[in-house]
Amino acid sequence: VVSTVQFRSVCTKWKSLFLSDAYWRKRYRMDQDQDQEVKRDAWFFLCTTGQFSCAFDFEMDRWHKIPNPAIPRTSIIAAAGSILCLGNLVADCKILYICNPIKKTLMQLPPTSRVQLIHKATMCLNKDAQSYKIVVAGEENSIMSALMNSRVYRLYTEIYDSIAGYWRMAGNPLPHAKFGSDPGVWCNGLFYSITEMPYGVVRFDPENGVWTELDAAMPCYISTPSLAESNGRLIMIGRVVNNLNKATEKILIWELQNMDSDIIAWTELQQMPHCIYSEFMATVKSYSPLVCSAIGDWLCIATHLSPRT
Repeated sequence: VVSTVQFRSVCTKWKSLFLSDAYWRKRYRMDQDQDQEVKRDAWFFLCTTGQFSCAFDFEMDRWHKIPNPAIPRTSIIAAAGSILCLGNLVADCKILYICNPIKKTLMQLPPTSRVQLIHKATMCLNKDAQSYKIVVAGEENSIMSALMNSRVYRLYTEIYDSIAGYWRMAGNPLPHAKFGSDPGVWCNGLFYSITEMPYGVVRFDPENGVWTELDAAMPCYISTPSLAESNGRLIMIGRVVNNLNKATEKILIWELQNMDSDIIAWTELQQMPHCIYSEFMATVKSYSPLVCSAIGDWLCIATHLSPRT
């Protein structure tokens, strides 16, 4: 719409093109052609807890304000493409919602079977089948054990397939490793997530419902790591901290090499230039988690406590 208005504002002759019968006939044929797909660059979506979220349009080099769905006690817990998954990661949550903020559609999903307190939620798209999957990992209601004088809980993983329209249990339970703050990423059909200290990476296969731990040593002195997927490559961003005085030294980027073999390892790709690092970290505390996302070959690094990206 913005491009059309700008085009019509150039001169009277250009404006008349949009009023001609020839233009509208061609436009009608294009709309009727189901095989023609308009390809646009992906947007970077920044979730907030207020009434609006923000999306950055790389093509137009500007931010768009998008209204958040007005559902009490929920927040955006996962996203894929233009679809958002809403739920509650603080309290018990068996009901999730699917929302498309661009088309302003909202749908309530059926309740989960066992998971009530969600530890990790993620979703992925299947563009060919025009479907999506949601994976939630967490626990049932904990039960107080009289013998142990402590709460006993069981960990489960459930998968929702939009084609099937119901939740199914995964094949093996969630590993007994707490998830960190990193949201995790999908890479070549598998979900990867970083665990809390000692840092490590776990992988989930949604087809077989199996969790595994990656046998790849984490880089020395790494702090607040975050994962991203870039054109089929698994990327990790993190700080390297001096082990003696705990002073943050630099931000590095690694890639997981030999992902399909038994011998995998993190290989250093790049270091953030010192001038950019100094400006980026000027207002950031040493414990501030890094958040990273990738769009094609572009990597976006941010933190919750700094306005800079």
